[in-house]
Amino acid sequence: MFYAAKDKNTLLGLLEKSNDTTFIIAGGTDLVIQLKNSKHTVYDIIDITKINEFAHINETSEYLQIGALVTMRELCESPLVKTDYKALYQAAYELGSTLIRNRATIGGNICNASQSADCSLVLFSYDARIKILNFEGLEKTVPIHEFILGKEKTILSKKEIVTEILIPKKKRVSAFKKIGARKAVTISKISCALEYIPKNTTLTHVNVYLGAVGIKPIKAHLIESYLENKNINDIRLHDLQTIASNEIENAIPNRSSKFYKKIAVQGLIEDLLKDLQ
Repeated sequence: MFYAAKDKNTLLGLLEKSNDTTFIIAGGTDLVIQLKNSKHTVYDIIDITKINEFAHINETSEYLQIGALVTMRELCESPLVKTDYKALYQAAYELGSTLIRNRATIGGNICNASQSADCSLVLFSYDARIKILNFEGLEKTVPIHEFILGKEKTILSKKEIVTEILIPKKKRVSAFKKIGARKAVTISKISCALEYIPKNTTLTHVNVYLGAVGIKPIKAHLIESYLENKNINDIRLHDLQTIASNEIENAIPNRSSKFYKKIAVQGLIEDLLKDLQ
C-alpha cells in the first residue's frame, strides 16, 4: 500500500502501524535499490515529502537547523549554507545529477547510511546532531556518529523517522573533496571532509573524516594531529600526503582497495589543501 502523509499527525498514525515491510520515502532516489534488496515482496510505502514542517533551513543562536526534507538543490541555493557551511554546500553540489539533486534529501542521505554518502561525511566533521521523532510524538537528538552504526545501518526503528539535522554554530572553515570513477553522477571512491576554527592563520579544533573507506566515516586522527595548531603557511603538502596514506593503511590494512586508496588520497589531500589556502 502507498500512503501520503500530509502532516505530522497523519504521519504519527502511520508510524504506529509500521513494521519490517514499511519503507519511508523522503525523496525516493534510493527506494528502488532498497526494495530490490528486501526479502519481502509486499510493501507499505509512506511518502513524507509533503510535510512542510520538515522542509526548512533556519538559524538559531546555537544551531543551523535543516529539515530532513530539504533537498540537495535547496542546500545549494541557500546563501547561508554556501557562505558559512562550505563543505556541506560542496557535498550537496557534487551529489549526482541535477535531477537527483532536485529530489534527494539530506534526511534520506543520512538514513540510507551509505559508505559513500557525501553529506553524512560532512555532518560527521561538523559534529552534527540528528533529531528523531517516534510514533508517540516524542523527540530525541543524538550525535550523528551514534546515529549511523555502519553500512546501511542506523539506530532508527521502523516506528521512528529523522525530522531535523542540527549543526552547531562556529566560526568555522570547512572543505569537502571526493574522487569518483566518473565526472558525472559520481559515487565517491574516497572522500574527505575537514573543519577547523581559524585563529589568525593557525588551525585549531581540527576535525577530519574520511569517507568510502570503512563501514562509516572514519576519523582521521593522524591528519588532525598534524594540522592542529599548525600555521596554514607551514603545512607541507608531501608530509600531509604521507600522513593521509598512513591513515588509509591503518584503517583498511587487509583490503585490496587499500593500494588504490593510499594513492588516491594523496591527490584528494592536494585538492583539499588548495581549497583551504
